[in-house]
Amino acid sequence: MKKILLLISFNFLFAFGQKSEFSELVIPPKQIVRLDYPLFKTFKIKVYNKSKYVLGISLLNREKDSFNENFSLEKGKFRTLIIRDNQYIQFENRYLASLKVAFTLQKGNEISNKSAKNLTPQRAFYLENNTAQTIPLQIPGVMNPNLNPFSRSGVDLKNGQKIFLSLRNKKVLILTVTDTIAHGTRIDVASLINKALNEIEN
Repeated sequence: MKKILLLISFNFLFAFGQKSEFSELVIPPKQIVRLDYPLFKTFKIKVYNKSKYVLGISLLNREKDSFNENFSLEKGKFRTLIIRDNQYIQFENRYLASLKVAFTLQKGNEISNKSAKNLTPQRAFYLENNTAQTIPLQIPGVMNPNLNPFSRSGVDLKNGQKIFLSLRNKKVLILTVTDTIAHGTRIDVASLINKALNEIEN
């Protein structure tokens, strides 16, 4: 089913000073909701996933409509993001059930440089399965995804996080996340697997 794009543009609908007030969104199945604040400069948004499924979050460049960063937010978790003056935020529902999202906003002039630096240990990138087979993976402490044939999955992982292939009740290390992985990079999982298996054989 083709995803339907919903664009929501907010100007002065929220009072930044009222930190205790939450705004809520319900994202229909297989749809995308974009939040854009074109009259605001840099601001901070705290997002809560109040659903039973993983929420996809992306930061996009407003001028080029291109991806800057991509995240996955697990159920019951929250994340604070900084939205620059040339960006907007996008929520993606990849499931057949609705997702519920809550968020709060904060003024850009209350954001310190230290807050921005705190995000650097995270790597947001894509795992791609360009084969006709399902690839079972294990990401300890995060999730155990099965990559469907010819699919792509966005992940947001800390430096040092290990990714394994599940192979005949064994785990084969195929990737350790480091800061050499640029945000938005597309990584071919099959190539990682071939390299790891060749190293085991040798």
